[in-house]
Amino acid sequence: MARPMIQRLWLAWEALFRWCARVHPLVEGESHLFLVATRRYMGRPFTVDGVHVKRFERVIELHFNNEMLLEVLQSEHKSLVGSTVKLLREAKRSLPVLAAHLQSEKFQKERVLYGVTFIHRGVQQFGFHVIPLNSQWIEQMTTWHLRNIFKVVNPNAAQLLENHPDAFVPKLVAISKEQLLQRYLPVQTDVSQASDVPGHATV
Repeated sequence: MARPMIQRLWLAWEALFRWCARVHPLVEGESHLFLVATRRYMGRPFTVDGVHVKRFERVIELHFNNEMLLEVLQSEHKSLVGSTVKLLREAKRSLPVLAAHLQSEKFQKERVLYGVTFIHRGVQQFGFHVIPLNSQWIEQMTTWHLRNIFKVVNPNAAQLLENHPDAFVPKLVAISKEQLLQRYLPVQTDVSQASDVPGHATV
């Protein structure tokens, strides 16, 4: 089957999965790197930013926008570094939008955001922590799944997987909601208070 047809089928499957799993965009009608869903965490406990996440606790699950991911991997299909740089740039643009989105009342109970991905190089600069998967079985299954997706979207996947095998090991990436909001929530300026400061002039 031709690669474009496989990619269309994959995107159709992803759209169905997002609908069934209630994975939502940050802003309807806009394209950002991240999608979100609320879940009961089913993995092994971990701690991030001083917050301990236990099994069955409510968390915010991060997903990549696979249409955007497909565009990036195709435009930089021969360069792993080029793909990483573009994705980090998109992450920087999308994180303030994510922080604003999490101000909604429906996310009041969740304290941590997490995702499982092999695109984890450089995320520490954004405040995220990279945590090894503590289950060998889950790591093997996730590796198999993510590598097959990569082969679908990137015509040079086989060569990149051979040349950079360590770069395609999935990790758990997490950040506390409090830390995310502190870093990326836009600062609100109180105009009424500013106008009361002596010497303040409004132009």
